[in-house]
Amino acid sequence: MTARPLVGTGVLVLVAALAATLLAVVLHLTDGTDGAAGTRDRAAGGPSRAAPLPGRVVDDLGVLSFNARRTLTPDQAGRDWARLAGTPGVDLVGWQEAATPMFRDLAAEYAARGWGTWQAPGTGAAAPLAVSWRRDTFAFLGARTRKMHGGASAAVTAAPFPSRWVVTVRLRHRDSGRTVSLLNTHVNQTIETGQRFERNLNARRAKRHYRTMARMWSRTPGDVVLGTGDYNFDHADDAAARPAGGLSRVFEGKAVSSYDALGLDGVVPTRNTRWIDYVWLAADSVRRRTEDGVRGPAQLAAHRTLDGFESDHRPLLVRVRLYA
Repeated sequence: MTARPLVGTGVLVLVAALAATLLAVVLHLTDGTDGAAGTRDRAAGGPSRAAPLPGRVVDDLGVLSFNARRTLTPDQAGRDWARLAGTPGVDLVGWQEAATPMFRDLAAEYAARGWGTWQAPGTGAAAPLAVSWRRDTFAFLGARTRKMHGGASAAVTAAPFPSRWVVTVRLRHRDSGRTVSLLNTHVNQTIETGQRFERNLNARRAKRHYRTMARMWSRTPGDVVLGTGDYNFDHADDAAARPAGGLSRVFEGKAVSSYDALGLDGVVPTRNTRWIDYVWLAADSVRRRTEDGVRGPAQLAAHRTLDGFESDHRPLLVRVRLYA
C-alpha cells in the first residue's frame, strides 16, 4: 500500500525532468532570429558593477555606442536623438550610420543644447562615423580618420559594403585635464555564421579591419583611449569559440571590452540576440593592481543597454571611472 505513492512520485519527478530538458532544448534552438549567432540564456539578474579601485575618482563618464540606422525617417531620428540626449549620465557618444542630412541637422540643433559633434564632410568615406560629447565635460582637441579597407560591389560579394574607416576624436576632460581619445568604427556585415567567420570577402576584410585596429590601441595618443563601434561579431560567440582572426584573439592584451570586464549578466543584446556593439578601453589605459601599487587612469565600472529607440540596435552605455 505504501509503495504506490512512492512509484507515482518517482514518475512525476521523471516527467518533470524530461519536460525541463525539452524546454531547455527548445529555448536553445529558438534563440536567434537569423541563425547567424546567439544560443545562450539571458541572466535574470541585473548587470554587474565593478568595485572602485584605490585612488581618487575624478569623474564617472558615460560612454555610449549607437548604430543610428541610416534608414530612419527624420521624425524617428529626432526621437532617438532626444531620447539619447535626455538619458542621464551620457557624456560621450560614438555613432555609426550617421551620414544622413537629418543627422547633420540634428547635430546642429543639439549644438545649441550643449553638445559638440565631429563628423567628416560629405556622405561617403568616413562620414557615417560621428562622435558627440557634452561640451561642459569635454573640450575638443582634434580629429582624424584612417581607412581600413575599400568597399565592394555586388559583382564580388553577395552583401556589398562601403569602404570602412576609423574616426579618432581627441578631447580634453575639463575637470581633470586628461586627454581622452575615442576610436569609433563600423565593421562589415555578414561576417559571422554561428561561432565562426563566414568564408567570404566581407569576413576577410573584417579580419583585416580587426588587425589594423589592434595596432592602433597602443599607438593612439591620449591619457585614456576608448573605443566604440558596431563590430558585427557577437561577443558571446567570439568569447566561447575564439575563432582565428576574431576579437578575443586579435585584441587580447591590447584592449578590453565592457563585456570582457563585466560579463553579460543582465545586459540585453544590442541587436536581436547578439551583442555586436562594443565599448572598449585600451589595455594601456586600464587601471589595475601591480607589484608597485595601483596604476592606470580608467576603469570599466558598469554597463547596460537602453530600450525604447527607433533604431534596430540598442545603444550600449558604459560607465568609465576616471582616476586622478
